[in-house]
Amino acid sequence: MKQNFLLLLLFSVIVSMASCDLSESGPPDSVSGYAPVYLQKVGSDTIRFLPPEPTVKGGKIYIKDDILYQVELYKGIHIIDISDPEHAEKIGFYEIFGCTQVTMQDNYMYVNSSNDFLVIDVSNMMDPKVVDYKKNYFKGIAFPPPPEGGYFECIDPSKGIVIEWKRGTLQSPKCRF
Repeated sequence: MKQNFLLLLLFSVIVSMASCDLSESGPPDSVSGYAPVYLQKVGSDTIRFLPPEPTVKGGKIYIKDDILYQVELYKGIHIIDISDPEHAEKIGFYEIFGCTQVTMQDNYMYVNSSNDFLVIDVSNMMDPKVVDYKKNYFKGIAFPPPPEGGYFECIDPSKGIVIEWKRGTLQSPKCRF
């Protein structure tokens, strides 16, 4: 019995070693993966009012009066009229790349744009005005991760902020998720 157990153990070790890649060759020369898409310029003029958009990656919400503001992770804020709760209706979208947080006081919206801090006057909802902008105000706000695991092109902060990922063929990628 003990001999059968040892033979089974030895066989298991041999089979598991055969499936291991013990080489240190690094990443493949060419592989399918994700490359970041950057927004180079992030500043006080990078907010726009747009028509309603579908919610894809909904985040935090804030309600003020009859309007619900919902973060669309890394893209902006949905504006939803909830004056008739049974028939809530999207009425617009604030494009704010890198946005993950929102709060409000009076007619001022406080948001992040990646690591930057914006105060936006929304008293005229369809014509928002940035009234305060602080670059690199927040530290350590993460970029949106690639949509799925595997190889990806490493982030280069000097190119701007990551606003999305595009699948394609990568040449010797150094990062893996």
